[in-house]
Amino acid sequence: MDLSFEEETVDFVTEPEKSGRQIARQEWRRSSKKKDKILKTAIRLFLANGYSGTSTNDICAALKINKPTLYYFFKSKRQLFFACHMKSIETTLQPHLTRATSIKDPEERLRFMISEFTTMICKNPELRVLIHETMSIKDEYFRIIRAAWKSHYLLLKETISELSQKGVITSGLSSSRATVFLLGMMTWITFWFDYNRKGDVDDVRNSALQFAFQGLGIKTKRGGKGLKVA
Repeated sequence: MDLSFEEETVDFVTEPEKSGRQIARQEWRRSSKKKDKILKTAIRLFLANGYSGTSTNDICAALKINKPTLYYFFKSKRQLFFACHMKSIETTLQPHLTRATSIKDPEERLRFMISEFTTMICKNPELRVLIHETMSIKDEYFRIIRAAWKSHYLLLKETISELSQKGVITSGLSSSRATVFLLGMMTWITFWFDYNRKGDVDDVRNSALQFAFQGLGIKTKRGGKGLKVA
């Protein structure tokens, strides 16, 4: 006689509970899609009219929703703007930093950070309003955003410092000042770049890289044409 027992898996979740979970997941997906749509519409309006020039009425009208619906997702225009910026950081800045951090050679890392950040600026026009409008209001949202961007500043500064210590950078500039100059140069592109002329991205990227390397006095082993990344 076989007295062995086979282990059985018992599902203690009832059918109504399973159905409830499925409904909850479906509602969450719909809610997530609505939130994404609000973010995309809001950033389009912020880019066209500026933060101050865009009202919650404008956003609701563009989305064809009422204010209670908007405030269900975001309690204020400021929080909505903050969410737009954080979404941008998640999709552009964080992947950029992840890739940059993985590059061990500091010269290659610097080359990557300048060329790719310039490309990111040129391909994401919303950064113009997100970066510069965020700086105008010093609140709790500003502090969170600043902390996220500071990680980019610190990595670039560390990279420049490494190259200075190795004698690759010969400009004599402090790493902090050189970092501020470079970031200022790249972020200012948002004010003059024609986002309708996408073919200019490579030229701007190569110019930024060449200007940065020459300005820092980098004794690159590639030299001349090697500065170009296109």
